[in-house]
Amino acid sequence: MRFALSEAERQGFGAVRAIVGARVGAAGLHQGAPLAKEELQALFLALAPLGYLGSTLARADGGHALSPLAFGALVEALAPEYTLLGNHSVQRYLAAFGSDAQKRAYLPSLLDGSGIGAIAITERDAGSDLAALATTATPKGNVYVIDGEKTWVTHGLVASLFVVLVRSPAGLTRFLIGADTPGLSLSAMHPIGLCHLSFARLRFEHCEVPASARLGGDGEGAAGAKSAFPLARVLAGLQALRLAESAIENAMAYARERKILGAALDRREIVQDGLARLLTEHAALRLLAYRSLCALEADGALGTAAGLKAAAADLALKACRFCAELQGSDALDTHARIHALERDARMMAVVDGTSVLNRLVLGRRPSLFRSTD
Repeated sequence: MRFALSEAERQGFGAVRAIVGARVGAAGLHQGAPLAKEELQALFLALAPLGYLGSTLARADGGHALSPLAFGALVEALAPEYTLLGNHSVQRYLAAFGSDAQKRAYLPSLLDGSGIGAIAITERDAGSDLAALATTATPKGNVYVIDGEKTWVTHGLVASLFVVLVRSPAGLTRFLIGADTPGLSLSAMHPIGLCHLSFARLRFEHCEVPASARLGGDGEGAAGAKSAFPLARVLAGLQALRLAESAIENAMAYARERKILGAALDRREIVQDGLARLLTEHAALRLLAYRSLCALEADGALGTAAGLKAAAADLALKACRFCAELQGSDALDTHARIHALERDARMMAVVDGTSVLNRLVLGRRPSLFRSTD
């Protein structure tokens, strides 16, 4: 159990920050069009040697066999500029459930950064509640006919390969579906934040895929999806904490420069108290995030990850509001950096389970009060 990054992990964090800085420069957070496919591929190609795309996959599968904490450092370092960048989940599904033929066909490009994959689970009336998924796969000879709709698919407009979770007669089942498959149509969704990403709606209308496109066993999709929740929610929590950190830094910089009645704002007790509360909560949640990454297989890991993600998202929104109130009229400009951070924080409060849902998960599994040593 560790509560801090090692020297090697800090170096990985710094290397990712250097890559981000070289691409973003003085522009800061993206507030316009999402990254084009070529831009995204260039970013993935730059991150690949650090192990970002190979993540925790075994070396036998072409991965980097990173520890969850080492991988978490790389993901954390992408925020706040490239929060929720992704493109490492599809290869983990392939490594865990794919056939040899599927691995040979798809893993090489996903691991070197030239391929872009996406996960399609969320629907209009279902997200973390997998029991409510309504997209269907109906067997028809040696093919399946898929009908339904998926929403908020990250990288959906630029991905070439989707892992789609649907309902077959045997239960929830995963399929590998190419973006050019007949019967599949894509349309853009318009997020309030995370504007560097392309979010898509996937519509399946009598979309036929061969049985060989099934990823894992028929009816075995739920277990695979649920096992990914703890890591996904801790990583989302770490990125939300980076949004909070950026907002706090903005507030502190403003408070040092802004003077009222001859004294800088950061000398006022009410401002010091507000910043101290945010900084303390931020430090505590980062410790919990690192602890969680060291215990992903422990009993209660899902509850701990859910609680962390909810608290981190809440803190990001709280820090953004504090900063905006502190900046007064300076924050009335719609292009002020704090509003881009707040829009991203609002998105992060929903992805990988809303804060309400994640608190419900923790309430059913009060794992924070159990030792995971």
